[in-house]
Amino acid sequence: MSKQKEMPSNTENYKSRIELYKRSTFRRRNEKPQRALKTTLRVVKYIFAEKKKLYLVIFFIMAAILLSLASQTVNRYIFDNFLDKQTSNGFSLFIVILMALFIFEILMSFSGNLLMIGITQRTLKNMRKNLFAKLQSLSISFFDRNRDGDLMLRITNDVDNISTTMTQTFISFITSMMTLIFTISVMIWMSWKLTIVAMITIPLIYYTAKTISKFSRKRFRRMRYEMGALNGFVAEQINGAKVIQSFCQEEEIINEFIIESKRVKRITVRAMTWASLMNPVIGLLNKMRYIIIITAGAILAINGDKSASIGTIAVFITLAERFGQQINNLANMYTEIQNALSGAERVFDILDDTTFINDSPDAIKLDYISGHVELKNVNFSYLEDTPILKDVSIDAKPGMKIAIVGHTGAGKTTIINLITRFYDIDKGEILVDGINIKNVTQANLLNKIGIVLQDTNLFSDTIYNNIRFGKLEATDEEIIEACKLANCHKFIMELPLKYNTVLARNGANISFGQRQLLSIARTILKNPDILILDEATSSVDTLTEIKIQKAIENLTTDKTSFIIAHRLSTIRNADLIIVMENGKIVEQGNHNELLDLKGIYYQLHNAKDDNDLKNFDLVSA
Repeated sequence: MSKQKEMPSNTENYKSRIELYKRSTFRRRNEKPQRALKTTLRVVKYIFAEKKKLYLVIFFIMAAILLSLASQTVNRYIFDNFLDKQTSNGFSLFIVILMALFIFEILMSFSGNLLMIGITQRTLKNMRKNLFAKLQSLSISFFDRNRDGDLMLRITNDVDNISTTMTQTFISFITSMMTLIFTISVMIWMSWKLTIVAMITIPLIYYTAKTISKFSRKRFRRMRYEMGALNGFVAEQINGAKVIQSFCQEEEIINEFIIESKRVKRITVRAMTWASLMNPVIGLLNKMRYIIIITAGAILAINGDKSASIGTIAVFITLAERFGQQINNLANMYTEIQNALSGAERVFDILDDTTFINDSPDAIKLDYISGHVELKNVNFSYLEDTPILKDVSIDAKPGMKIAIVGHTGAGKTTIINLITRFYDIDKGEILVDGINIKNVTQANLLNKIGIVLQDTNLFSDTIYNNIRFGKLEATDEEIIEACKLANCHKFIMELPLKYNTVLARNGANISFGQRQLLSIARTILKNPDILILDEATSSVDTLTEIKIQKAIENLTTDKTSFIIAHRLSTIRNADLIIVMENGKIVEQGNHNELLDLKGIYYQLHNAKDDNDLKNFDLVSA
């Protein structure tokens, strides 16, 4: 009973957390879907990159259909000339012809399918390549807005749905459409009167299919976004497994997952229910047409109409049934097509995204920079009307070590994001060697900057390759030298496979301090002109801290450095200390100058314990 009483509060917490993601996609999930034709044409455009082979596929499909219809013409001849007249002269020859037509029909159909599989996979390779390349070109703000799990779902599951549709549904669609055209042609040739009778239900079928697809596609679209939200939530919990377990919140997370899973199930059931209506409704209309044809054929035959012979009626019923099957097939394809088009729209959402940091048309590349960095009256906000930085000015001379301290949310990390131009400023200027960074290509700018973040990012690869990421053409000797300067060579040599040791996801099989040292070694190997350091030594032991501090000293020698400080010892050694509060610089100067001011820095320096420093993300020396 107590658990049941607690559920409302759990649900409330759930909504407040997971809805943060959903709000960013709510408009896209619930807005009127784009026109299916527009999305379909974009998918077809990818396919037509191999149009010569696609034309060959269509040829094979046409050949298979014509062979199938030819076999029905032979059937009609057999009915009218052998069964009706009760003669067997020449019967064996037509049976052989019929068998040959069946065999060639199967061969043509198989060849078309086999060729289409190759076209599909090459097309998907190009789509995935374009999608992945686009992700690499988008600015950091795009990834701030989208969850990792949802992006993964788009690259894998949504693209796979397109694959299924292209491989199976595309051929089925072309086959059904051509079969309909050729079948109607043969039906008219046999009996235009019966053909008109057979067409009576077509308008009703069309409007029924259009109505059902309209409702089902809207629900499939929402289903894809809901599944993306769930996938993003799961990925977040996997990444935060240690935090969840350390706070014993497994049951809370499970409850949240159950609630969200029920929501996805409910929306999926609605989408599939609407889609499943297509087959029985269209099937019923086809049965009605079957009855109408038999009735009309019987009336025509009784009244002596020569176009209503026994063979014609028998084959016509078969053709009408085939006609109905193709209508059924097209109706069934709506389910897959709606699902695939919903996934395709999500893929095209990324391909159409314009969240770029654009280089100016006359942007230049700098061969060398001395490291003189200036921020002049910089203003910036992540959200409109919510300023983060207000008239911030910093003058970092070449080789200076700049320490930045301030309350959580004061704008420390934002300054780093702006110097690297992960975001563009709203007002003011950021200059490197007197040149506005907007006039320098972002790739060139980042090549001159080395970044060591608090959260290291190591790949599931060898230590060699993780360090080499800082300079892909580096030799093993250069890597070893960088690791010696970073004070990590010794611990690497103690590993069983030394530099060939494969790291677990994000370096989980080595300590936090060791991961930091590898990250520093990677930056030393890059040998940048400007350094940005989120020192991250507050959570390591004293011995590891000494190693990291020594590595940082080797890294920052003769380089302009911006350090988000975590240790007071680092602050004391800085050439310029910047104290921030509410997006503004409230104090700046060196250690002694700030002590003389007897302001915020003075209070931090004389703090009695770490509790007085925690709001500034600082710990004592």
